[in-house]
Amino acid sequence: MAAQHLLALFGLALLLMVGGSAAQAQDNDALRFFQQNPQGRLWFRSEPKPLRPPVRSLPREDSMPRRRPRVEAPPDSTPPGTPAVAATTFVHVVGDSLSELLAQGLKEQLADKPEIGIMKRGRSSSGLVRDDYYNWSKSLREILNSPDRVDLLVMMIGSNDRQVLRDEAGTHEFMSERWKELYTRRVDDILEAARERRLPLVWVGMPVMQSSRMTADMLALNDIVRDRTLKGNFAYVDVWEGFANEQGQYAALGPDINGETVRLRTADGVHFTKAGARKLGFFAGREVERQLSRDRPAGVEVAGLPPELSEELKSSAVVQPALPVIMLPDELPQPVVIRERPLVGPLAALTAAPVGAGGQLLRTRPAQPVNEMTLLIEQALGQGRLPPPKPGRTDDFRWPREP
Repeated sequence: MAAQHLLALFGLALLLMVGGSAAQAQDNDALRFFQQNPQGRLWFRSEPKPLRPPVRSLPREDSMPRRRPRVEAPPDSTPPGTPAVAATTFVHVVGDSLSELLAQGLKEQLADKPEIGIMKRGRSSSGLVRDDYYNWSKSLREILNSPDRVDLLVMMIGSNDRQVLRDEAGTHEFMSERWKELYTRRVDDILEAARERRLPLVWVGMPVMQSSRMTADMLALNDIVRDRTLKGNFAYVDVWEGFANEQGQYAALGPDINGETVRLRTADGVHFTKAGARKLGFFAGREVERQLSRDRPAGVEVAGLPPELSEELKSSAVVQPALPVIMLPDELPQPVVIRERPLVGPLAALTAAPVGAGGQLLRTRPAQPVNEMTLLIEQALGQGRLPPPKPGRTDDFRWPREP
């Protein structure tokens, strides 16, 4: 046993001597390396390389989803290669800011007739009352005497004329007798400017307004303009019903030219949206096309009428929408009345209740007796209120359920 213990101690001492010399040798090598390489770079590591963005592998062509090629439509409906048609007939739209929207609607309405050019000649915030701000009688004659060609005049003005009118005698309140007299003279002066040049003129009336007081004032202005325009053998376009509801009141929403309910008026309750201007151009565009297709220019006194005919029959010779058209050929001694069917009838709401001639609602079915069942039907279908659930029925969601 003693020999074995001695042998084990000798082996352990030998192992400690070898390990200590190896560790000391490693420490000496490490010290020598750092003395030779003060930067601490390892001999087996190369210089760092600049980083490159990772390269993403593209999917294979056969794995990509196939889509239909997108074909972009041309900016206009004219086929490529078709020569542009130059305008040969020019319609000048004059008036206040509403006339500028009317000109925009007329351009869209007559877009399929490139030979008709629409010229926007309106002036915002203008009217027939404040001639010190903008004198339309003078400006219209300047337009007619300019080198620009004018084949038809379209007038829409009046939204800024609810003001006092001044003359040499002083100021006159809106819609006073003197005010009406002076305003009528200014309307006649506009018509006379077109008559001097033997030009047709289409006067577009004011629409219904959001303000009830302004609506009444626009009705009064339309009466003056309609009376003077028709007596002067010019055309008048009434757009009142086109922008009113079934009760004849202001409606910001309404059917557009396609029958869809859209917003037609802006937040101020006076001007039109893009859809409203398009609808306004639709009403005026029909009369513009009718006037341009006539051989006899508007504004010329009608000849060949018997003296016993009244002034009303002379004024009815003007072509109006949904009214009889009276044509007066020179070779006929008597007027020939030709009734023309309108292209588009009046707008009618499909969901409105039928109304009789006296304004009373028409009953489409006999009245039913009032009982519990009719009250429940009225609450559910008319007011959207569901009846209370009964215990045990499928619409009873109370918890816990009653036995």
